[in-house]
Amino acid sequence: MSRSFPSHALDKYARQLAQNWLKGKTYSTWTLEHLRQGLPSEQVVQFVLFQVDSRLLRAMYDLSLWDWQDGEMITWTAEYLSRSHARLSLPASQLTNLVSVAAYYALHLITSPQEALTQFYFGQTNDMSIKDFAFYSRYIVYFDFIPAALISYAQKHDLHHIERSLWEQKVTKALQLYQEESKEPIETYQRQLLERLTGQTWEEFGAALEQISKEKATPAEELMHNLFGTSSDSPAAAQGSDKARNPLLSAIDYEPRVMEQFQASPKRSDTLRRFDTEAIPLHKQFVFIQRVFDGDAGLFKKALEQLNTAASAEEARKLLQSWKNARTDAQAFQELERWVLSRFQS
Repeated sequence: MSRSFPSHALDKYARQLAQNWLKGKTYSTWTLEHLRQGLPSEQVVQFVLFQVDSRLLRAMYDLSLWDWQDGEMITWTAEYLSRSHARLSLPASQLTNLVSVAAYYALHLITSPQEALTQFYFGQTNDMSIKDFAFYSRYIVYFDFIPAALISYAQKHDLHHIERSLWEQKVTKALQLYQEESKEPIETYQRQLLERLTGQTWEEFGAALEQISKEKATPAEELMHNLFGTSSDSPAAAQGSDKARNPLLSAIDYEPRVMEQFQASPKRSDTLRRFDTEAIPLHKQFVFIQRVFDGDAGLFKKALEQLNTAASAEEARKLLQSWKNARTDAQAFQELERWVLSRFQS
């Protein structure tokens, strides 16, 4: 189910949503914890973070002091940004606009997922490096199984870039596989997301947008100028957790050899370092970071270091439980736990 709405109507609706969410909250500055407590969706939180992070990234690009070609800089910068979110201090005066933009793109992603994601990744390019693609995928919560599928496919076929034509082909397949795995139409997932975000059914939401559309349209404001140059004329979606049905990577065709390596017990030579990012496929890292560690890549790496100090499976299990919270995705956590405990098998 994909439906387009006039930009001015979606914009006005999003701004009203933001005002409702922020009403009565009087923080002088907003931390990441405040965002997660005050906003109804982790996707909205991630789109706020995307806007904040994009400002820094754009400034770094404009300075032309670093070489971004091989993807290493974006990887290192991603680690820094993840750590910096813990020190977030957003002025309340800026929050309404940030949240309004985030709400707009969350709504666009729900109502037109394929269009929104395509514009997000390929708004100004027909080719993206896999490291850049993985970086931007950190901000996607709704329909996150789609970028995860592309990352898995790229790793399986040793691709260093993802072309727009490949993306458009695989998006359709990922949506089909999702429906087969979840035994429900994608429309059900969209309805669940929309009701959690707005408190309205799909029909009520459509009626509200139709009513707004009848009002005299003012020029749609420029909603976002990010690295891809997106705006309200070409809306692009830039990731507490929305517990709508999501089979995560169950719809992905894993490469058996990689999975066998991932599941294997450590060899004697690496017993003292059972846990390392090199032992985990990129698409697995993506899911664990997003669904177990709240999108914090730095926390994920720190967790692996702590696991290396565990002398037994029981100690490792206790560490895992200490990182579990109300936003943790149960399926992703169980998969991580199985892998961790398997590394202690002789």
